[in-house]
Amino acid sequence: MFILALLSEIITALVILRWLWNNCAFSLDNISQAASAKENLLDAIEERLRYIQEHNLQLAHAVDTEIGLYEVAKELSQSLEEEEVLSAFKEKVSAIFNLTDCSFIKNPSLENRGSGYNVFKISAASPGAHYFAVRDFGKINRAKTLVLLGELELFLKRAQLYKEIQELSITDSLTGIYVRRYFLERLTEELLRAKQGGFALTFLLLDVDNFKSINDTYGHLAGDAALSGIAGILQSSLRSIDMCARFGGEEFCLMLPETIKEQAFLAAQRLRLKVEESRLKAFNETLACTISIGIASYPDDADQINALIDKADKALYKAKAQGRNRVCAAGIK
Repeated sequence: MFILALLSEIITALVILRWLWNNCAFSLDNISQAASAKENLLDAIEERLRYIQEHNLQLAHAVDTEIGLYEVAKELSQSLEEEEVLSAFKEKVSAIFNLTDCSFIKNPSLENRGSGYNVFKISAASPGAHYFAVRDFGKINRAKTLVLLGELELFLKRAQLYKEIQELSITDSLTGIYVRRYFLERLTEELLRAKQGGFALTFLLLDVDNFKSINDTYGHLAGDAALSGIAGILQSSLRSIDMCARFGGEEFCLMLPETIKEQAFLAAQRLRLKVEESRLKAFNETLACTISIGIASYPDDADQINALIDKADKALYKAKAQGRNRVCAAGIK
């Protein structure tokens, strides 16, 4: 009986040991699998974090580029003057890249002298600046700089277009001098300034003598050439503060600020003689022209624009009636 009981206990112990062995092996296998899964999960998380970090860097770079473009475009849009656009670009790009030396130049020879400059060409620049030169080249992002230069060119073209539109709107297409509308605006401003400052202001009205005869004899193209030539003489004879315009047809007008009637009379005589002595080229023809001039001044003759023009027009009519090629002034017989 004792032996049977002992065998029974041994068998029971063996069964228990087998059960323990099987379960421990299963648990160890599970632990190994869990460890492997954890390692794979950590690798995946690390890969994901690396991707997110790289993506965030790319996004930050893109955002930085967009901010840079916005800041530059914002500054450049403040002005329609080319010089101010160039100045704003230089200032903004210097701030973005922390540059100590950059400038606009006409000639890229600096780059060839080993002076440390790198040069970017600006295709839309004016004759004053063809290239953007940067000494601290290592500080800049070349791709971003090219994008910024593209923005600069757009605003330079905008400034140039605005300038052309302005010139077309205030200058006469034939003679290149100002149109009557713009001249009268400026005359109004100058008359107000004369009143406020106690200055004199003289208005001159000019007419080309026998202009119909020139058109009939040589043709309208020759007449146009004569008008253009006379406008050039007038423009080249004026001071920087003076102004001339095409008043209409073969008539021109001049404004002489801070000039009394007697001074204007002498200036008008010099203009008349210059035109008389000139020989104007009109294609294959050489034309001799003369002009008649009427003068009126503020405050002697009138204190309003229309009255000033009327007085000058009457003086011009008198010059025509007295034989042309002469100067007559309002209030002077």
